[in-house]
Amino acid sequence: MRQPLSFSFALLCSLAFFFFLPVSGQPVINVSEHQLPDFRGVYAGNFSDVQFYYVSAEGVNAPLVLLTDDPFRISLDCYEGFTDSLALVTDDGEIPVTRVYVRLFPETTGNFQGAVLHQSEDAVSVEIQLSGSGIAITIPEGYYDGATGAGSVLKSQLNAIIRNHDVQSYASLWTHFTVTDARFDGYVWDMYSDIPCDDPPYIYTFYEDQDTGTGGAGEGDVYNREHSMPRSWFGGAVNPMNTDLYHIFPVDKYVNAVRDNYPFGEVDSPQHTFMNGAVLGPSVAGGYTGLAYEPIDAYKGDLARAFLYMVTRYENKLPGWENESEYGDAMFDYESYTGFQPWVIDMFIEWHENDPVSQKEILRNQAVYEIQGNRNPFVDHPEWVEKIWGDTTVHVMPNPEQGSHRIYPNPAKDLVQIETDSEILNVGVFAVNGALIKSAERSGNSASLCLRVLPPGVYLVYINTTGGVIREKVFKK
Repeated sequence: MRQPLSFSFALLCSLAFFFFLPVSGQPVINVSEHQLPDFRGVYAGNFSDVQFYYVSAEGVNAPLVLLTDDPFRISLDCYEGFTDSLALVTDDGEIPVTRVYVRLFPETTGNFQGAVLHQSEDAVSVEIQLSGSGIAITIPEGYYDGATGAGSVLKSQLNAIIRNHDVQSYASLWTHFTVTDARFDGYVWDMYSDIPCDDPPYIYTFYEDQDTGTGGAGEGDVYNREHSMPRSWFGGAVNPMNTDLYHIFPVDKYVNAVRDNYPFGEVDSPQHTFMNGAVLGPSVAGGYTGLAYEPIDAYKGDLARAFLYMVTRYENKLPGWENESEYGDAMFDYESYTGFQPWVIDMFIEWHENDPVSQKEILRNQAVYEIQGNRNPFVDHPEWVEKIWGDTTVHVMPNPEQGSHRIYPNPAKDLVQIETDSEILNVGVFAVNGALIKSAERSGNSASLCLRVLPPGVYLVYINTTGGVIREKVFKK
């Protein structure tokens, strides 16, 4: 296992590796990396998951300027403010250790090479090399042609499309994880320990740190195979559920054991807090008050979509799972539709909307498809969650006649930028229940939308242009 050192010592070691000690008074720029791992494939028009590095400077008498090549962008905030240039102000010749976030924003398909250049007057400039690619949508043509309905009809249509997948062996999951759940740097992407915008408490190496039947007395020891929907809920090690990769992930063995077979939920008074901030405690979500595991916000959507896949893929088997587990009983309604108790549906819709589909999920969906031969439709078409379980009267479907436009960042914390190929006449923001929240007259081909005063959640944005009406969902962090 690769255990991260304390922040200050780790940085000191990395800087000592890359640089000689400066001559007294000589300006020097320090970076923790000279090359970030490849960003891999990002759907053209979307943005990548985040990577970050650290920079500092000493002996400088001017701002440290950071410049990056298109389509890479940098920010000092994990979720917003991504731009092609930043300036860090010196304090008495020093620039303290600063975390810089990097994302890839490809507008087209193709391979991209770039760099982040760091420069400040007389200091020797330093570069960090970047690479990644823009890819076309990977959904096979015609795959979802049979998905034409809504509500229970659409759910059953999706079941017909994604059932009868190629069942894997339980032992093969270890190898499959190296393709489906690898971080940018090749280490295990463990959603029970990872912190996307921060240094994780520990990192696992594939195979080397794999559970062999011992260990796991505390966090950071070994990783194992986690059935996010516990297999006791569907009768034990029963295929195809037992090896279905869409709900099985590599995670820390200790966290997996403490999570046990408890449902997912929302917790106000934790009995146990894990190193990445996930908690275990009494649930306060809806009609269940027993112990529940609440993941960190960054992965709630991933896990919600995995569970929605399971009740869709196995809707014909679900009634037979009744009374297999008291914790399954707490979440399931054991009906082919809707599959879950109302409180669970409400919670999963909220998780799904507040944590939208990420690059990680898109790449994982394609990788599992290449292994199993079926897909998670709620990663490919996030709007179908609402169309099946939500209020379809305000559902926004993609409009092929909307023309070219860009809305970013999405999700956003404060400010959203809108760019279109037609003149914008006005913009309206609606709640998911259809209520108008705010509107404004605009002119030109771009606009800024301030979400600062709105609570986190999903909003519907209607952009009236001379070329037609653009309708999009925007997620407020």
